[in-house]
Amino acid sequence: MRILVISNLPPYVLGGAENQVFRLVCAWQGAGAQVEVAGHRLPNGSVRTANRDLPTHRIFVVNRLGRLGRSISYFLSLACLLLRHSGHFDIIYCRGLADGALSICLLKSLGLLNVPLVACPINAKGAGDVSFIKSIPGWRWLVRMLNRHCNGINIIAPAIEPDLASVGITAPAIARIPNGIALSAPVKRSSVSATRQLIWTGRLSKQKGLVVMMRALACVRASGRDFHLQLIGDGPERLALERLSSELGIADRIEFIGAIDREQIRARLHAADVFLLPSIYEGMSNSALEAMEAGLPVLLTRCGGIDTYVDEALGWVCPPDDECALSQSLCAALDAEDGELLARGACARALVERRFAIEDVAAANLAFFARILLPAGE
Repeated sequence: MRILVISNLPPYVLGGAENQVFRLVCAWQGAGAQVEVAGHRLPNGSVRTANRDLPTHRIFVVNRLGRLGRSISYFLSLACLLLRHSGHFDIIYCRGLADGALSICLLKSLGLLNVPLVACPINAKGAGDVSFIKSIPGWRWLVRMLNRHCNGINIIAPAIEPDLASVGITAPAIARIPNGIALSAPVKRSSVSATRQLIWTGRLSKQKGLVVMMRALACVRASGRDFHLQLIGDGPERLALERLSSELGIADRIEFIGAIDREQIRARLHAADVFLLPSIYEGMSNSALEAMEAGLPVLLTRCGGIDTYVDEALGWVCPPDDECALSQSLCAALDAEDGELLARGACARALVERRFAIEDVAAANLAFFARILLPAGE
């Protein structure tokens, strides 16, 4: 199968969606698929994946002309690429329902392209692709175009599906394949720390609910419970969060690590006791998958993604943007017996092995693509 992926990749963009695409691309290559990737941050040429070269294409964008100029330049650049190379691909996989998917559907509506498209929307609950589409004048026409020319949609997080239905995106074939992760050797955990070691990884942004978490942790500290929290990653909210931790009197319990490489993150996950993800909204969190793969119990907010797989056997789930509920869940996690934390972490790892191994996720995507490519009626 010959697949063109529309997405950026790390290290050119360091986001969860880009990391997930890279995992999928590597697994698809390992399964024998021919894959190329196009993105507006990528170089023309190739990048190395494991022991293979991955051809890449730059989609040129003019940023200085505002949103309209950016969209037009993106469309024209992608159109030139597809019109030159469309015969090289059996299917196009687009991460997101934004500029890439809309441009491809427009080309198909004009009769200039006839390659099946599978899109994978990101985020939900007022902050995902549906919100983006609704921000465009004439968005109902875009929905009709997507219904007619997008052949398939993969729902990585359950909360995305009602978002799509709310604007009438219901015609494409639907798959419900989650994100995946490469499995390393299981972490052998036999003890936890007397002072519970909490950990969070990601981008320090408002989406992640870190202000609410800081306030909840201040309540937890006031109750007499002790903890140490590592925040791994960087972002626009770092300085504000550092100030807030001082104002709340918990700066001595919070460690801002900054951005570190993947191996260092994994080593810190190995040494932690509980992973926190207090996001206001999410898609299918890669950070949570990485923590669960490392054998950590997780404390998540109910965003309609990875939290839908989490029960009391492997973690705690509470409403998003709710300081009181988050405080109660944090207290429950900190009060848990050592054996309970270890057991929940082992269940988290077992769930990842059953449901989220990247080879299985990639194979399920390839099977979905094959179904899309079947002639009508077969």
